[in-house]
Amino acid sequence: MNTRHARLILAIVREGSFTAAAKALSITQPTLSQTVRQIEAQLGEPIFVRGRTAVSLTPAGALYVEAARRMVQAETQLGEALSLLHGHAVGTLRIGMMRHRSEELLPQVLADFLAAYPDVQLVVHENDMHALEQLLLRGELDMALSVCEKQHPRLEYRQIASEEIVLAAGKRTAIASRIPSGSTIGLREALGERFVMPGGASPNRRCMEDLLLSCAVRPKVCLTCDNVGAAMRACAAADLVMLCPFISLLCDSAAMGKLSHYHLGTDAYLPPFYMVYPAAQPPAPYAEALYTYLSNRFRAMTAYRA
Repeated sequence: MNTRHARLILAIVREGSFTAAAKALSITQPTLSQTVRQIEAQLGEPIFVRGRTAVSLTPAGALYVEAARRMVQAETQLGEALSLLHGHAVGTLRIGMMRHRSEELLPQVLADFLAAYPDVQLVVHENDMHALEQLLLRGELDMALSVCEKQHPRLEYRQIASEEIVLAAGKRTAIASRIPSGSTIGLREALGERFVMPGGASPNRRCMEDLLLSCAVRPKVCLTCDNVGAAMRACAAADLVMLCPFISLLCDSAAMGKLSHYHLGTDAYLPPFYMVYPAAQPPAPYAEALYTYLSNRFRAMTAYRA
């Protein structure tokens, strides 16, 4: 096995077919198929089960892919270590995020990170946390940034922050007309308001439902929306209220100016926000730096209480 062969096989697994992999690798499909046959001849076992559906691995193929991932990872880490030895970090940092996180957080730290590591390329992959965990386990991501309740034993979870839930309200709602923005309130102050809630698949939905239940509030839900930014704009435009992470509001200055917000006490927090990475692969120094930038920015922003 060599790293060129390893990358070819990993591309087929990643893309799901020989045709898609050949396109991604900028080679012809016959060339790719011929190379795979050569690799299988050297291995003495077939790597793929041929069929009309998406490619699948044979038992020997699964072993080959695991070894290929380790080889590519080792080559990448060696290159990064050599660049750091000469005081010049060069590399690629593959980050998984849920969509609203990439919209909120990356702009907050990107300038500082690129100033410190101008030759490190950031590649962002957006998906739900379960999918991101699988990509981490397969070695296709270096780290992920997410809220997660259950922790996988082969992954490390390093807390960035605990996220406060606030009530955001359109400026013409009844609650905004009688209570100054930035106040700490009981959630029952929102009785009678019309709510926006995240969808059932949102990781935040259960936390928000539990918070409402604990305060004996049964919200009148008139809009369900998983996009936090769109939900905040809806609140501002249609005189609605919503529960949302405080950091989401702070990261959207336009929404911040059009909404009132209210703190809800010490129990109004989402599960912790983590940096997640494979336990067998310690983060590169520039990944550690990104974690520090995010942690510091979170603390600085959430210190705002007015």
